[in-house]
Amino acid sequence: MDSRSPLHYSTNKGNIQFVEKEALQDVIELPESFEEGQRSVPDIQQDGGLTGWLQAFACWLLFMNTWGLTNSFGIFETYYTHTLLPSVNPSSISWIGSLQLFLTLFIGVFAGWLLDAGHIRAVVITGIVLEGFGMFMTSLCTRYWQLLLAQGACVGIGSGTLAFTSAAVIPFYFTKRRMFAAGIVSTGSSVAGVVYPFMMRELIQRVGFAWAVRILAFVITATLLVSLVTLKPHTAMKKHAPLFQMRLLRDTPYTLFILAYAFMVAGVYVPYFYIQNYALDLGIDDDMTFNIVSIMNAATFFGRFPYNYLADSYGGISVLVPCCFATAIVLFLWRFVHTVAGLIVISAIYCFVTGGLVSLPAATIANLTVNKAEYRTRMGMGYTVAAIGALIGNPIAGVAKRRGHGSYEGLEEVMLKWQGAWLFAGGCLAVATTLMVWARLVRGGLDFKIKL
Repeated sequence: MDSRSPLHYSTNKGNIQFVEKEALQDVIELPESFEEGQRSVPDIQQDGGLTGWLQAFACWLLFMNTWGLTNSFGIFETYYTHTLLPSVNPSSISWIGSLQLFLTLFIGVFAGWLLDAGHIRAVVITGIVLEGFGMFMTSLCTRYWQLLLAQGACVGIGSGTLAFTSAAVIPFYFTKRRMFAAGIVSTGSSVAGVVYPFMMRELIQRVGFAWAVRILAFVITATLLVSLVTLKPHTAMKKHAPLFQMRLLRDTPYTLFILAYAFMVAGVYVPYFYIQNYALDLGIDDDMTFNIVSIMNAATFFGRFPYNYLADSYGGISVLVPCCFATAIVLFLWRFVHTVAGLIVISAIYCFVTGGLVSLPAATIANLTVNKAEYRTRMGMGYTVAAIGALIGNPIAGVAKRRGHGSYEGLEEVMLKWQGAWLFAGGCLAVATTLMVWARLVRGGLDFKIKL
């Protein structure tokens, strides 16, 4: 075969066929393990069909009850800080949400290993049981360590198995429209971020916090069971991929990207965790603080589609770079906002520009992977690295917030008190932007080119 011809592939009963496709460019050399990895993937109708979109719907429900629950943590943070645990400082309370976020990412490496072995239903059932049980136990908690175990650890582990599944299924059913499908799936977190705060606010006022959390747990469990029924295993041959492969870190663009992912996660959730506390410090009405969280997530919903649509044409990293840069700018400007109108506007802008930061990374890792047999290993490794940023980012922002406290009065005191948190978050996104630009430049200089 002429090495200068465009080389593309599809699978049919284990045999490699070379056909024209837009997913790859220029000349690529397939690794020796390519055929072996492809045999584990059955004939699946790509980019559509009833089966493919049903899987997207199931993953949408998983996204809603994992990342959507994380986006709603500000409600819990505010309640714990001002009502349940007023003697515990907000930085310590943020460890509950940070542990949940950390495990949502970190557990993915183990979930991926089980998914490769063909145990998708066992993985989803485990996630449903742990997340549902953790939320029910949260309703009974009255002490900090209890919340750390129930909501931080138990819900976090359950979310980790489900979140990884939602990200890992889509690339096997979508190729050309992978980013767009991932964008649709990711709107589940936006919907949950809008609905859950409103629901929790009304329920807390009517039946109290404990029963509000129990009702939320019932809703989460019911929707996850629908996902369990809908999901379809997509591996024809059960196998165990390695949890970690050091050689993959020699792929410079991939390594730079997952490092950027870690910095991105460290900073991007700071507003979600602290926005209500910041608004209350500014003297904004308690009901309005709930509305701000919902407004943020509604803006995220509208920010999913344009970025994912563009990513299918220009590549994930090419779209993520301006998203990260714009997010950093907004975070640096946040400390100057001190009115209700200003807070609503900047929150909406922030969540619109961050619309692709949740949905694009997993699909981008898929596009950085030539051999599908390595996809879940690469994604698990990427999630593990990003989990470190998720664990320490929000608590550091909490500490930075306290260090910003000065001997001023009124509005000026509040702005100084919080400026450290916003500057830390903005700095993390600035570093993420730099690393992604570096990854894009390195990839652009290689003979082996893929749309990033």
